[in-house]
Parts: sequence; C-alpha cells; structure tokens
Amino acid sequence: MALSPAVGVALSLSCLFAALPRVIARREARAASPADVRFEPVERRCIDLRQLLEEMPRASGAVLRAAGIEIDQRLPDGALCVWADAEELRRMLAHIVRLACDAMPRGGVLRILARSEGAQAAVSFMDSSLASEQPRLAPMFDRLSAARQKADPADSEIRECAVLSRRIADRHGGRLYAAPSLLGGLGITLRMPLANVDAAPAPWGALS
Repeated sequence: MALSPAVGVALSLSCLFAALPRVIARREARAASPADVRFEPVERRCIDLRQLLEEMPRASGAVLRAAGIEIDQRLPDGALCVWADAEELRRMLAHIVRLACDAMPRGGVLRILARSEGAQAAVSFMDSSLASEQPRLAPMFDRLSAARQKADPADSEIRECAVLSRRIADRHGGRLYAAPSLLGGLGITLRMPLANVDAAPAPWGALS
C-alpha cells in the first residue's frame, strides 16, 4: 500500500528529529576534544608536584576502575616544589593515566616513582602487567606523540592525550619522554625544574 505524500513527509521529519540528539552529541564531543583546548593565560605559582601525584588515584579513579588498572606510588617525604599551573599539571597527569589505561590489559599496575635529582623534580611512570612481559606505555607514548607521525584515525583520541601531555610539560620548561626507568625497563620520565622561590617566573601566555 503506497503512502500519501503527507505521511511520507511526517515519517521523514520523525526520523530527522530522532537522529538530531545524536548529531548534536557528536558535535559537542568534537568541540570538547583535547586538540581544541585553549588554556587561558595564567601566572605560574609555586606548587608541590608531590601533592598532585598523591591526588592521582582519586582524581582518575573512575578511569582506573573502568580499565581495571591500579596505581602504585613511591613518593618522597618532602615536597617537590615547581613553578607551574596546577590545573595544567593535573590535566597532564590525567592524560598519562588515560595512556596507561589504554596501553595495559586489565589487572595492570601503573608504577610511579618521584624524586628530586639535583635541580630537577623527576617522575618515572612505568606500566607493569603479568599479561605482558614488555612495557607498552613508553613505546605507545613515543609513537603517538611524535609531531609528524601519521596516526590511525582510531588512535586520534589517545594520540591527543600523548601530544597534549608532552606539550604541557614543554610549556612549563620541563620534558616528558620515553627513557629507561629506575623502576626497570622502558618508561616515561617527567622532568621539571625545582622552584627557586627567590626568582618567580614572569606571567606566560596561552598554549597554542
């Protein structure tokens, strides 16, 4: 039985309105992509990196539980003071957790070792899993954070985590890179200058 033109139009409009929320959701997700994030100009403050590391299991708890990953931290007794924007560093640490959860199978452990080395704060991140003999986090970070590395479209979201985490470290005068770890094997190392409270840095601009 053929449908009248009026019924056909009504059905088409019904399908359009039903699909509209999904289209809007996809556009909002793209708008919220880490690649599109712009950080407002701020002044660096003297913050304790050790405290931000202590917050990681709680701050990223939902992501860790969903992936079945735990965090094992070895932190110094004293503070690791650096000149930085605390929110940007929290964002960087959240990106590292996201990378670790993607790299490791369920039951894995993200091991973290923080210490001071001379005039630098140093933090090692190392993945550990009974299901994998070789570290996965550092090779994945190196591959995805390479500036001109062409990534698979399926890796675009996780690549943004790698690129932005390295960019935030660079912006703070630090480095985030793959290197042999004191924890054994190949890991990711973060290095930042320790704060000199007598020489506060000048204000700096937005991340581009």
